Order: sequence, then structure tokens, then C-alpha cells
Amino acid sequence: MKASMTSIPDSMKDALHRAADIVRSSKHPLAISHIDADGITAMAIVVFLLERTNLQPIWKNIHQLNSETILEVRDLVREHKPDLVIFSDLGTGQIRLIHEYIEPEPYVNHIIILDHHLPPNHSGLSEGPFKSDKILEINPSNHDLSGSYDVSGAGVSFLLAYTLSTENSNLAELAVVGASGDLQAYYGKGFVGVNKEIIQIGEENGFIRVDRDLTFFGINTRPLAQLLEYATDPYLPGITGDRDACYRLYDELSIPLKDEMDRWRIWMDLSQDEKKKIVQALFNHILQFYDHPKVASGIVGNIITLPKRPERTEMRSAKEFSTLLNACGRNRRAEVGVRICLGDVDALREGITLLQQHRANLASALRRLETNGYDETESMYIVNDPETPDTIIGIIIGMAQGSRIVPIDKPIIGVSTNTSNEGPRVKISGRARKSLVKRGLNLKEVFSTASVIVNESAEKKVAEAGGHPMAAGAFVHEDYLDEFLEIVSAEIKRTVK
Repeated sequence: MKASMTSIPDSMKDALHRAADIVRSSKHPLAISHIDADGITAMAIVVFLLERTNLQPIWKNIHQLNSETILEVRDLVREHKPDLVIFSDLGTGQIRLIHEYIEPEPYVNHIIILDHHLPPNHSGLSEGPFKSDKILEINPSNHDLSGSYDVSGAGVSFLLAYTLSTENSNLAELAVVGASGDLQAYYGKGFVGVNKEIIQIGEENGFIRVDRDLTFFGINTRPLAQLLEYATDPYLPGITGDRDACYRLYDELSIPLKDEMDRWRIWMDLSQDEKKKIVQALFNHILQFYDHPKVASGIVGNIITLPKRPERTEMRSAKEFSTLLNACGRNRRAEVGVRICLGDVDALREGITLLQQHRANLASALRRLETNGYDETESMYIVNDPETPDTIIGIIIGMAQGSRIVPIDKPIIGVSTNTSNEGPRVKISGRARKSLVKRGLNLKEVFSTASVIVNESAEKKVAEAGGHPMAAGAFVHEDYLDEFLEIVSAEIKRTVK
């Protein structure tokens, strides 16, 4: 590990070096990862680091690692007989299942978990890294770091790659894309901790550039009018959703929407003077509708650009790249996202099609929410839409509060019965703003506590949960959904001061 990585504790560096030795001794690895942008980039990093160690891994992304899908992983192990199994962006919360179902397989000599989610409080396992002859868990939570903002799953995978060889510095690109997709700089203060040092490695080697610019999604791809028309964070009253209003704003500022070749201009085509005029106009507009000036100041911030990626494409910025990968995973085609990261041109074309479908799915779900509304309890808002797939319900509830379709004074809980696997399980997603987390709310703990209570009441496992303080998820048997939500509501009320 390069000495400049000062934010990594020695205990974590030791674990990374042990993991690197295990990788070097492996012959037949199997890799398992999550389906979101963080999981996809984590998988791509793992595949790269294995291939660069002259290994040819078998790999698969899964939507959730739980008591059902662990059997699928075991079947893969029995089919391919790997000597090493690597879990990335998942595994910590399911370490008991890995211990029970994967560790006993005779061909498996080692299991490495590269995760950043909070460990379970009710697992019955010892505190800290799980002690096992085969399992090596690397999670920032076990080293006094945060998996919510210090480093993501892709970041942990990058640390292993960089430990193996500093020539893997180019993989910092994917690590920051994963962290962006995981909203690790969500609160507008930029990346910190290990994430910041990973970005510095990327900058030093020319793979990452940090610019102060407009924070809106699409500055590398969307025509100027659409850039504002589709803006949701922050929501622009009187502009968002109104293309004519967008045209009028640019016309009043005397900023042409097309270049001399009659091509629609994007934000990155503008001069600095043009950018300043637009930002000032937006700033003034926002202050007419929002009481807090922070809303306006948030329209400009640190933008992560990937200068070696093609201009005017979704891969040029970390934020848009992560959305492209999320589109693949949320359309249940995570393997396409991994192949994009690995440089597959055909996969990129397929991914852009999936992105168009993803945007259409999000727009439809938001329109249904605006039409059908939401439920409210004393401590939370509930969005229950049977048409919204479980793969995007978390994104929808986040966007709903970001665009103020749903107020932000309470956590928002999304319920989806449109799940990836047929069966009686319902997907629950929760999101909370930073102000609520500061007041004591931890959605991961709320969901975990509710799961334990419901499981004890049912005398069997009917609920499983995991995640972070501000974003968590659970799968619950439909017969116990109401009970689960009642407990969640009571726990939120109890913990928020």
C-alpha cells in the first residue's frame, strides 16, 4: 500500500496485504457482487485485479444476498469448484450465511469479503471481523471508518487492487464512480476520508479531474434546455418540467442553444462567462422560492470528470457513469454494466438503451406518485406502488424527496411487491435526510430491529435487513408487512430526538 494512503488504519492495511497474498495464491476464483453502480464497479475492479494477476474469474452479480440467494451462490461454487470466493459490496450482513453454506464446500480454501455496509447487531457473531480459518472480511466499519462516506464497496475493492500493484491506479476511476453511485458525497461537502485519497491517486495519474462547476445531472450529455427541464436536485419551480420556460431563460440571457454547426450545445460547451450568467440567474430564481440559501449554493460544487473517457458521453463524469451502470442493474442486467466497465463496446450500446428504459421507468413511477400520492404516519411517509420494481423503489423515494414531491421532514419508506424473484417477499427501502440522521435516526438499525422483532414473533425468518443510517433496505414476507412497518414507525419515533 502506498504510504500516502494515510487515512487507512494499519489494521486494515494488514488485512489488505493478507487478502493480496490470498489472491496471488489462488488458481480458480469466483466473484460475487451487488447490482447497483457500487456493486457493478466493485465487480469490475475485482475482475481487473484478478485478470492482472493472471487469473480468469467466474463472476456473477446478484440483487440481494439472503437466505434464498445464498443457495444460488452455493450452486455456483459446486459447479465451478473455486478455491477462492470474493464477495464485493455485500457479505458483511450475511456472514453467517456465508459461514454456513459456502465455507464448508471442500474446494473453497479462502473467502474474501470486500464490503462497506454496517455489520448486523443481532447476528450472534463476535464483534469486529469474523474469525474463521477461511473467511477474511475487509470492511471499514471494523477499522473505525465509515462505510457511508469514507469508502464504498468499489473503494474497498480498489484498495485491494492497489495493494496488489500500484499499476492498478487507473481503477480509481471505477472506485469514484461507485462512490458517486452510492451517494457518498451526497451532502454536498465533497468526498472525504479514503474516497478523497483514492481521488488524489486518480488525479496524480491523470485519470480523474475535480472541477468546480454546475452540479446538475447531464452537464456532459444533455442539451442546455433539457439540462434545466429535467433538473430535480434542486427542483426549480417554474423551470423544472417546463421546456418553454427553459428556452425563455436562455433567450433572456442571450445564450445560443446551438453552435455554428447547428449542433445542440451542452453545458461543457459554454464559456466561463456564459456559465456565470446562467448560475447567477438560477441562484436568483431559487432564492425566490426557497427560504434557505443553502439550496441555491448547492447548484455549484465539486464535479468529478474522467478525462480519459470520451467527451459528450455518459462515461465522462463519475455522476453520469454511475447512473448508466445503475440503469443496467436496475433493469436486471448488471452484467452489461460490468462489461461496460471492462471496455466492451457492444455492452456500452446496450447500456445506453437500458439507460433510456431506466429513465422512462423513473419518469413513470414519479408520475404515478404525483397522481396517487403517498401515505403518512406520525413518523414517516410511505410510498406503496405495486407497479414500481423493487430494483428502483429506493431511487424513486430519493428522487421524490429531492424534488419535494414528498416532504423531507420525515424519513420516506418505499414498498414494492414487484420483486425480482417470484414469491411472497416484499421489498422495503428507506431514505432519510442528513438532518434526521444528526438527530439520532439510523435506518439500518431501525430496519434490523424491526426484522428481529418480526422474526421472533413469527418464530421463523420472515424479514432480513441491511444498509446505512440514511439509506437502508429490507425484504419482508407479505403477511408480516403491516407489522414490520408499524415497528419501523415506532422505532423512528423513539430514536429521532
